[in-house]
Amino acid sequence: MAQKNTSDILRQLRQLMVNTKHVAVKLDAYIVPGEDAHQSEYIAACDKRISFVSGFTGSRALAGISHNAAALWTDGRYFVQARNQMDENWELMKEGLKGTPTLEAWLTTVVSSGGNVGIDSRLISSGLRN
Repeated sequence: MAQKNTSDILRQLRQLMVNTKHVAVKLDAYIVPGEDAHQSEYIAACDKRISFVSGFTGSRALAGISHNAAALWTDGRYFVQARNQMDENWELMKEGLKGTPTLEAWLTTVVSSGGNVGIDSRLISSGLRN
């Protein structure tokens, strides 16, 4: 289980977040859900966005990326796997453990008031899990 170097991927994503040619507004953070557009139990390789951006291959994850930080939430089944697969660009958020912030709480620390957070609305159900 080698770690994937995500430096270039995060750099390119962060460039897209501020390049208004590619997005309607400048984004201060972006949320990457672990689901596909159909909320499938088994996700096709082409829809494994979490694995692409972070290197983590577990089946349960949610990621948040800002200009200066990247964090991934997963549950206890995957704590060791996530730590082994993610590089130093990522902070592991251990769901269910006291003191672990929710995605929403984390966003308030990395995005200024009035900032913009992006997400592909085709990839979420009626509410985020955190």
